[in-house]
Amino acid sequence: MSESTSLSSYRWVIELLLLLLLITQSLAWMAPAPLLMEIRSGLSISQSSAGLVISVIALCIGIFSLLGAVVCARLGALRALLLGLWLMAAGEVASGFATSFGLLLACRVLEGVGFGIVIAPPSMLTMEWFGQHEWPYINMVNFAFGYVGMTMVFGFTPVLFGWTHQSWRSVLFYYGVSALGVALLWTLMGREHKSSASVDTTPEEVSSSALADVMKMRNVRLVALGLFGGMWVFNLYTAFLTQYFREYGGMDLGTASRMTQVLPLTGLFAAVGGGIGTGLTGLRKPFTWPIGIATLIGCFGAITMSDPAWIRVSLVLVGIGSAGSLAAISTLMMELPGMSPSRLGAAMGFVWAVGYLGGFFSPFLGGALADSIGLRGVMLGFLVFQLMPIVAMYFLPETGPGKTRYEIEAAEEAAAELAEKDAGAARTVG
Repeated sequence: MSESTSLSSYRWVIELLLLLLLITQSLAWMAPAPLLMEIRSGLSISQSSAGLVISVIALCIGIFSLLGAVVCARLGALRALLLGLWLMAAGEVASGFATSFGLLLACRVLEGVGFGIVIAPPSMLTMEWFGQHEWPYINMVNFAFGYVGMTMVFGFTPVLFGWTHQSWRSVLFYYGVSALGVALLWTLMGREHKSSASVDTTPEEVSSSALADVMKMRNVRLVALGLFGGMWVFNLYTAFLTQYFREYGGMDLGTASRMTQVLPLTGLFAAVGGGIGTGLTGLRKPFTWPIGIATLIGCFGAITMSDPAWIRVSLVLVGIGSAGSLAAISTLMMELPGMSPSRLGAAMGFVWAVGYLGGFFSPFLGGALADSIGLRGVMLGFLVFQLMPIVAMYFLPETGPGKTRYEIEAAEEAAAELAEKDAGAARTVG
């Protein structure tokens, strides 16, 4: 969106709805994590199958986030968001009635399909409704509220579990009811931006070329590689930390959940800090790969330390590393040369598809390996994947207004090449 474009005050209603959506996504994804031991016992399943309950959503996101980008191009960001949100809510409500592992997995697949379709629309709506100078701060708040949802999962789930007479099915059902409420609010109050129909050419052109264009961009591929490694580690730890503390630390459900809650709670503040730092400095790279090092150190400490105080310190580092870079990465993607709302939707769909594939494999493979080498060995061994975001993000360019003259000239050359390609495509269509 051009800075000269008149900004509608309704964008703040859209932002409030986006925040509710992001909380709902976190609740849908991670709700079973604190209760994996109860789910294993109730359904008589293995550690590997329990890991699949969490990771199957990541697999569906990896597949259907690409489909979501195409749906956005054909139907618009709002319609795609509504489709995905209603599917996600329906799957979550239905999971409260699952009486077997197969039924629960089918419900989680439905949630994952909806989650995947909803991946691209928030960034597209942000780019359409808000001015460029607002992007770092809106991205900051959006990612922070994703961690609000995760904090609620580990803080409120044990309480809700007690209120429902220790029924994990009831917990999942009530989270699903909250998702239905958010879906209804979006249906009644969601709006497309008036400029969204004129941003690009046609849905056919967008869906056939936008994804191919962004997949050819070296920087988009680097982000995808980094997210693959980062999500591999993050999903493994958020899925199994509560269980790890209960099995190896002798903690009860409430204590283990509160300990794990330190991670997303820190992530909330780290997302805010990273976004503010990104906005004030006009730089993006300092808030990417250096912060990834904190995750590596923190994960190692959380597993090897025995003192609860040092475990909390380690989890603070994990939270900083996992969330502090998100606003910078998202803003950097928006600022890449030639990026438009439709291309951004395709790019976001692609990078998160790759990222969530890592998030699928780690709990599934980790749960399978844990039966033979133990959960501690898996969580330490898989830390090698955290090197991927550190290395990949190091090679990203600086796109913010604080970049050097050399970086500005390189970005202008890349933008000119994309503009020439777009002009040639338009002449071919004409």
